[in-house]
Amino acid sequence: MFVRVYGSGPEVVALHGFTLTGAQFEEIAGSTLRIHAPDLPGHGRSDAVPASFAEAVDGVGRYLSGFPVPVPLLGYSQGGRIALLTALEYPEFIDRLVLISTSIGIEDATERAERRERDGRLADRIEMIGPAAFLDAWLDGPVTGTAGVGESRRRADRAVREENTASGLAAALRGMGQGSQPFVGELVSVLAMPVLLISGGRDERYGRIASSMATALRDGRHVSIPGAGHNVILEAPDDVRRLVADFVGAV
Repeated sequence: MFVRVYGSGPEVVALHGFTLTGAQFEEIAGSTLRIHAPDLPGHGRSDAVPASFAEAVDGVGRYLSGFPVPVPLLGYSQGGRIALLTALEYPEFIDRLVLISTSIGIEDATERAERRERDGRLADRIEMIGPAAFLDAWLDGPVTGTAGVGESRRRADRAVREENTASGLAAALRGMGQGSQPFVGELVSVLAMPVLLISGGRDERYGRIASSMATALRDGRHVSIPGAGHNVILEAPDDVRRLVADFVGAV
């Protein structure tokens, strides 16, 4: 597992979103948090195969087991779904959980199968047109778009994503897309560690999911960041850093 480490302070393991890499978290580390950010299967410099939830959860679990004490685990979007599955599989290695713009999966089996088919078609398209053309469309989408972000920040975000390959992204979408994720809505109540759920105020769908999850958890709290969309880390890094640092006891 290739892991990027940034900053100083309390240790946090952070899992990036689809089309990103561990470099997504460099900006929220600094002097407040020491972030260990692995490149997930299919992304960046990861050589983990296959690109699947099982492989990702096993790899994150092994990495967490190397710390002398349980540590906070953070995940954004696809990384949030992997973080949630890891917390269910390896709760003994995690003392706090931060889920940002995260889904619990698709409950209806038919909808889940339809989403898996759409994910597969999109993966085929990524392989056909290449990562650059795919990112042009992805970063202009209603959920994943970055149109509201300043130009210099958009360029930096794009540079992180351009480290990925068409084959890697396609594999990650087929193996770790929402259509391949098991629904875990009925399981979140077993999590005993404190959980912080963060969503963007403009991201209404994921805000509803986070609010519902916070109610189902034993110790859950949902914070919505006004004005931010789905990519709340890119749009409001200072707010995210402050919330996470406070949650893990860094301030």
